[in-house]
Amino acid sequence: MAQWLFPPCNFGFKLTLKWFADFKIEGQENIPQAGPVLVVSNHLSNLDPAIVAAALPRPPVFLAKKELFKYSLGAFLMRGYGVHPVDRRGGDVRALNWISRQLSVEKRMAIVFPEGTRSKTGGLLRGQPGIALIAISTGVPVVPVALTGSEPLQNTLKVLKPTATIRLKIGKPFVARTTSRKPLRQSASALITEIMFRIARMLPESKRGEYADLNDLEMTESVDFTLSPTATGSG
Repeated sequence: MAQWLFPPCNFGFKLTLKWFADFKIEGQENIPQAGPVLVVSNHLSNLDPAIVAAALPRPPVFLAKKELFKYSLGAFLMRGYGVHPVDRRGGDVRALNWISRQLSVEKRMAIVFPEGTRSKTGGLLRGQPGIALIAISTGVPVVPVALTGSEPLQNTLKVLKPTATIRLKIGKPFVARTTSRKPLRQSASALITEIMFRIARMLPESKRGEYADLNDLEMTESVDFTLSPTATGSG
């Protein structure tokens, strides 16, 4: 995929973040420097993809609602940025296959938002299992990300002056491998809960939403996967 638009946009947005925002990143060393990576983040505003991308060492690819591709010019620009359309009304197999190919064949980084839409309250919404299916089928490292403070940036024109206090916490990568004979969708449901819990653990308690009552013991008992740390170096 030719991402001709991403480099200049990412460069410019990093500058405006530096000039106008109070933007701090924690855990940037947890991002693998090479190989395919699935970055999963909570979703608060229209600028979240660009904010998360600003913390990554390589250009990522994205999924975005298909309505943004309605007009030819918009579709041209979105694809130039590295975005592929997804139908949020149900399981979009074509979009999931596209992301899987970007990871397993092209060895790319991908940013996904497992809630499927922006949270209107700031609290975590229930995660969708489609993202977990990608993690299982590709076996790539999953990096959880917790974002706070981007709510004022709903208007995409805010990219020019992103005045906000933004905090981005990046968790340690892990690989999910199924170790049971349970149906795939049942395993995916357990894994998406694990992913969302890892995000929730990095958020303030008031922002954990649907995952406010979970704890480490519950997650260890409910997930039927081998969760192992992965190297963050380039080797």
